[in-house]
This record gives sequence, C-alpha cells and structure tokens, in this order.
Amino acid sequence: MKKFIFAMVAASAISAYLCLNGYAEEVVNGEGYVTAVVEAGSTAQEALNNSGDQGTEAGSETQQAAVSDSSGTTASETTASETTGESLTTDAGSLTTEMQGDVTKTTENPDSSAAGNSDSTGAVTENEAPIAVMTGNTTSTDTTVIQSNGPVAGTGTEQTVGSEFGPSTGGTATAASGDAASAQTVQADQTAAQTGEAQAETLPLPAGYHFNNIAAYTYQNMVDDLTVLKASYPSMQMDVLATTADARNLYHVVVGNPQAKHKVLVHAGIHAREYIVCQVVMRQIASLLEMQKAGTVYNGCSIPELLNNTCIHFVPMVDPDGITLVQGGLEALNSEEARMSVMTIAGMDNAADMGQYIRTWKNNINGVNLNRNFDANWDETPSKVDHPSSMNYKGTAPECEIETKVLADLTRSLMPDRTISYHTQGKVIYWYFGETGNYKNEGYNLASIVNRNTGYRISNTWAEKDAAGFKDWAVQKLDIPSVTIECGIGTSPVDEAQIEEMWAGNDGILPDIMIDLVNK
Repeated sequence: MKKFIFAMVAASAISAYLCLNGYAEEVVNGEGYVTAVVEAGSTAQEALNNSGDQGTEAGSETQQAAVSDSSGTTASETTASETTGESLTTDAGSLTTEMQGDVTKTTENPDSSAAGNSDSTGAVTENEAPIAVMTGNTTSTDTTVIQSNGPVAGTGTEQTVGSEFGPSTGGTATAASGDAASAQTVQADQTAAQTGEAQAETLPLPAGYHFNNIAAYTYQNMVDDLTVLKASYPSMQMDVLATTADARNLYHVVVGNPQAKHKVLVHAGIHAREYIVCQVVMRQIASLLEMQKAGTVYNGCSIPELLNNTCIHFVPMVDPDGITLVQGGLEALNSEEARMSVMTIAGMDNAADMGQYIRTWKNNINGVNLNRNFDANWDETPSKVDHPSSMNYKGTAPECEIETKVLADLTRSLMPDRTISYHTQGKVIYWYFGETGNYKNEGYNLASIVNRNTGYRISNTWAEKDAAGFKDWAVQKLDIPSVTIECGIGTSPVDEAQIEEMWAGNDGILPDIMIDLVNK
C-alpha cells in the first residue's frame, strides 16, 4: 500500500534535510541535485519474498496461475498453457538457489504457465481490498512531498463514469489554462466492489482528459489528449514515427531531458485487444509532466531533477489500427482496403461469430502478431498458422510490419537503460530470457521494482521456442534489462473499470526506476 505525505515546504529546505539524512547528491552542469535515495530493505531478497507470497496466492487460483504466452490463445484454450507443443525451459530453480537462499518461492506449473508475454484469457478474479482515495491539489509554485511505501493494491481515482468516450469539455477545462488550475489533480473517493479494507493514494494526475475516464480508450482519445498535454506542458516533446497501413500515426512522446545520461523506453497497445494499457501509459506521461511542473518531491527526490538525469520515451499505442478495429468494428476503419483485408483474414480463420471474432482480434490490420515479429528466436518460434490471422501469425520475417520496424529502430537508436512493455492480463511480470551474470541481476532488479509497486507475481519461466516478442529481443539482441507487465485479470479486452486499480499499482514504477538508475 502506498502512503503519500503532502506538505507545503520550501524545496531548498527539503534538499538540505535530505542530504543530511543520507541522500546521494550529484553535480550536474555545475549544480547540486538530490538524485537518489537508497531505501533500507528494498532488496532483491525482499522482492523475491513478496513474489513468493504472490505466487502462492495465485497458485491457489487455478486460472490465475495459468498465464499463457502472447502468441495467441483463444478463450476455449485457456485451461492449459500455450507452449507451442514444446517443453518449457526454466531457470527458476537456479534463480531460487542464487537469489533466494532458503526462501521458497512458488513458481509456475509448466502445465499452466508459458514464457514471454502472456495472454491468458481465463484468469479467476482475485480478492482485492477496496480503496478510498484522496488526492491533494498542487500549484506550480508548491513543492509536493510524496513518500511511497511498497505496492498498492485496489483502485485509484475516478474522474468520469459513463458511456461516452472522454470528458464533455474535450480535455481543455483545466489542463491548458496555465494557472493554478493546470496543476489540479483528480479528487474523488472510490470504494471498490470487492473485499477487505485498505487505503492508498495515487500520484498527482491532471483532470479533464479522456484518460481519466472509465471507458474504452480510443486512438482519437489519445490524439486529443496528446494535443492538450503538449499545449499544457511545453516541455513535453512529441513526434510521429510512422503512419500505419490504415493511415494512423505512431506517436513517440518524450518526457525529460533528451540529453540525459539515462533513458527508459515504455510502450503499450502492441496487441489490439489489450488497449486498456494505453490508458495506463498516457496517465504515466501526464503524471510525470504534472510532477515536473509542480516541483514534486517523491521519496526524497525531486521529480524535475530526476527528469533532468533520466529521459522517458513513450510509444503509447503501437497498434492503433487493430485497436480501432476491436473497439469500433469494420466501419471504424479508414479504408475499404483495410476492411477487405479483415474480411479476407476472417475467411482464412473460418470465423463464425464476426462480432466476437473482431472483439478479440489481437494482431495488426495485416493479421500479424506484432509481439511475435521481433528477431529473437523468430525462426525457431512456430507461427501456429501459415496465413495472416486475428491472433497467431508471426509474419513473413522479423520486423516485416511497420509497427515493429519503427519500434525496433527507436530502441536501437536510443539504446535505453530499461524497457517496459505493457500488456494484459494475469498480473504477472516477465523479465527472464536466459540471461546470465550481472545482467541477470539487473533484469531481476527491474522486475522487483515493478513487483514492489504492483504486487504482481514475478515469473522466471521462459521457452526458447516460444519467443520473438519485444522483451525477448531487447534482452537477447541488445542486452537491455526489460520487463513485460501483464495488467488486469479476466478475458482480454479486460473490463475498463480495472483502469483505476491498474493505475494505483503502476503509477510509481517510473519514478522508482529513475531513482534506481541515478543510484547506479
């Protein structure tokens, strides 16, 4: 559970206090910055213990432990793991010996869990504690002090509940004013319709945007929100990496100093039916911008100073064509060519119920699973079908699709310190792809940061012949510690109401990663 302490204090007094209490100071461009906090107890051992507890809980719930691989499992196939007919290879045993000592961690049953980037569609709902949330307002002249203490479970805040997409004001009411209202944070108490008692607060999040809503988050919602964010936070940088087959832009957003020593790359929406995580990433962008503008101090560290030393790159929606198809059907596509392509693929897939078929579409508009289109054991990974499909086709060659090509090109050009891939569902963190030595420790440390925030189970399972995902490629080819974070539970597309719980668990991940990086 996260606990926030909001206090109105002078930034200089905070920095002096922190430095006297063991916070690391770094000189950048001739100025002293409080850049890092080493928290006692925040160790890999603690994360292993936490993940063991999570794994035990998940193990008692049959389908929650069954988290299949992203190469495509239908609703009728989710009672067992999808492992492409190959035996799973795992380093979980050696990892337990190396990192856990005498601590026993419950790991996945090979019959019900696969490596890589999961897409199980039959997870049983876990018992969650209801959360009442209160978020404080800030202004651009205030310093907000935030202290985070471990993972958050439950729901966050709710801005708008309704059938319409986005606020009636189009997102401009508070975000673009430039005065104190621009720092307004969402304030609403929400009690989850679940069991237990707990309270938590999410990080500051500006109000009046489509991403505040509990509703399907569309491509147009994202475009509108990015436009208003750019006007409200001039420090945000944005460009278009490419245009998709159905004429939608692949946006690249930069928060922080592009010349910074450290870089992190975050992407979401690489699978069409997993669109809810685009909303999570958009909230991360807005929250970082708001904290940067307000001079927020998080866990003893100035967010503006962290963002001077670390640059976060976002691709918030990798598969906008597929997402538009899932949300709006054939009529939502721009071109007749795209509609005919989907109908041709449906014929090859022998689709019977077109409504359900489109609603669970996973691939891009060309019928390629983008997270099986990267050059990490691509040749060894079976395609499962030999034609374009709604779920299982890996394409004709690695990076044959514009979406994967530009994401890979961006990664190669940045060579980020860390990458995060957001997916649904299963509440699982995948990080391992056969790495060894110190790199293995760095990868597990990244997974541990995510675990401490979300409480999601860390998976140490991988399969050499069930690969070709972005995380697999970043690890194998570029030696970048990377994680795939599987948010939510149930069948993809998961219920939009889960966005608040997702946000409450994922809001502190990027600030914690920045702190970890500047401590290196």
